[in-house]
Amino acid sequence: MPFFKHLNELSDITDITWNDRKRLGPLDKASQQIMRGKSNFTHAQKELFAAYVSGLNACSFCYGSHVAVAENFGVSPKIVEDLLEDITSAPVKNNEKPLFSYLKKLTLSASKLTQKDADDVFNAGWSEEDLQEVILIGCLFNFYNRLLDGHGVKGNKAIYHFGADHLHKKGYSVPWFIGLIKGLIKKSKLKMLQEAEV
Repeated sequence: MPFFKHLNELSDITDITWNDRKRLGPLDKASQQIMRGKSNFTHAQKELFAAYVSGLNACSFCYGSHVAVAENFGVSPKIVEDLLEDITSAPVKNNEKPLFSYLKKLTLSASKLTQKDADDVFNAGWSEEDLQEVILIGCLFNFYNRLLDGHGVKGNKAIYHFGADHLHKKGYSVPWFIGLIKGLIKKSKLKMLQEAEV
């Protein structure tokens, strides 16, 4: 169970951000721009980056959710598992491997990043803008991982898939009227959880 009284076993990231709208509300727009804005990376690649970072951090909510979103975009969950096991043998394109190596170091030991790490990315054919985009995704999900784990929000498979369907179809924007439909969302989650248990 989450650590805060306003959260429960059905809670997700919007329950945290909605409760502190003044400070956390702008994250919705930033997330949409970073994850769904114009890019040389596909939505599938971005979701794979998000799932990978979340897996490195062992954030059960974000890992479960973004593996599910990536799967909705056609990425096998096994690819994320393989990347976490060993980037060099994982079934991703060779020119993508330096991106995952960079993300790993950014997540686990950012102060040890060197020019060589960046050059490995550039030598694989990526631009500075591409690397900056990967850095933004890494930073965003390191933040979200800590936000969810810090609040004790873990979720479950049904909730991951519930959120993944929304992110796949509608992206990261949160409508202004989210507060008005929270009850409806809760009912939908409950129904989905009940169906998953059957």
